[in-house]
Amino acid sequence: MAMNFCLHGSARTVQEAVERARRAEQLGFEAIFFADSHMNNADPYQVMAMCAVHTKKIRFGTAVTNMVYRDPTITANSFATLNEISEGRAIIGLGTGDGPIYSLGRTATRLADFEKGLRIIRDLLQDRGIDVPQSKERAGGNVKLKVGKRPVPIYISAEGPKALRVAGRTCDGVILGTGFDKQVTDWARQRLAEGAGEESRRMEEIDIVPAGMIVVDDNGDLARKRVRSRMANRAHHNFRFTMETVPEGEAAGVKRFMDSFDISKPIEERVNPDLVTDYLLERFTIAGTPEECIAKVKRLEADNIKRILLTPPNAIYDQVMNAWGSRVIAKY
Repeated sequence: MAMNFCLHGSARTVQEAVERARRAEQLGFEAIFFADSHMNNADPYQVMAMCAVHTKKIRFGTAVTNMVYRDPTITANSFATLNEISEGRAIIGLGTGDGPIYSLGRTATRLADFEKGLRIIRDLLQDRGIDVPQSKERAGGNVKLKVGKRPVPIYISAEGPKALRVAGRTCDGVILGTGFDKQVTDWARQRLAEGAGEESRRMEEIDIVPAGMIVVDDNGDLARKRVRSRMANRAHHNFRFTMETVPEGEAAGVKRFMDSFDISKPIEERVNPDLVTDYLLERFTIAGTPEECIAKVKRLEADNIKRILLTPPNAIYDQVMNAWGSRVIAKY
């Protein structure tokens, strides 16, 4: 079994995104996922369409889009269209909403409504259609999507137990922001299995994609130093959903980390790096020498993980992407 390496990142300009996608394809990355943060980044749908035109193999997705700003029927249409443009290379990445929602004073989608929206997207993209009630303004009945290339795989970002059960019931895959720790992945598998069982689904139908930060350098200590402050935001995001996955011996350190986190500061200044414990670093990153990074990826592969989603720090994004491709993927 080979590991599939996927990139996650943002794009300030279309040109930057296209150049990055073309380079990622050359380096052997399977896919690139773009953030849907409309006040900070270029629109991911237009970006992905342009990237698709200028590449041949690499796949494209959102990590993640939401249902607060985008109606589920619009999302279904957008991805069916992108899937046509890219000749079947589109992947839907969805979440309930985070930074792009809260920063403008909006509220994330309730999980029950999120699941309803997921089912709408899934049914439209699988040509089952959706049932619309009759009224004075409309005939009602079953309405189908008539455009684009279908189906399109649906992945959701899930970290807490309830969201993982939703993923088990509805999705082709789950993006695990819980990191790369085997015990945590096993915990997530149990919740996914509970949801899958409610719909008589098999766990083999659900692709589990651990996600986290990366830095690779011949100096392993320097790599870990570079990723330490940036991964703090990822860890904080996860523990807002659940502390259930934290070992008893690490709980006090994680609590100090969470209590000191300042969301109002720039992303790499939100916590004192000294409060980012070795446990957090090991759990939420793959950072070190090429040999150390390859060894960690092989441990994930041994745990039946087929795909990982990797985020280089913004300040050194292209440097890390290139190093990972030439020093890890090329030698894996």
